[in-house]
Amino acid sequence: MPDVTPWNPTKGTRILIGIATLWPPIYFALFIASIGVAFASAGPSANKQTFPDIFKFIFPLHCLTMLLSFALMAVYIVHAFKNSRFTQEMRILWVIILFMGNMFAFPVYWWLYLRPGAAASAQPPATPLS
Repeated sequence: MPDVTPWNPTKGTRILIGIATLWPPIYFALFIASIGVAFASAGPSANKQTFPDIFKFIFPLHCLTMLLSFALMAVYIVHAFKNSRFTQEMRILWVIILFMGNMFAFPVYWWLYLRPGAAASAQPPATPLS
């Protein structure tokens, strides 16, 4: 395996990544709530403009959240590949977890490996075959 140059972001960068990581799950909850309110308020006497008005604000926010999620996925995958504490198997496992579970896996990965102070304390789990 080629030598991997570790990526150790600064404390400020780690905090910014953590803040950005919180937005997709928060947005998801707000999105579901707003859709629920829109459907609950849509009745026979409801204003027919309810859905276009809501989606006029949700659509751009949704697009920005998707772009943020793609950017976060790139950040986390690059960090997983450059994490010198991981074996090759752990790198592959984390990349799969981050890709498949993205907004739910990002906070876990951030807490374990990217939060300020986690770099010194977090160790990868021992492999059962060792």
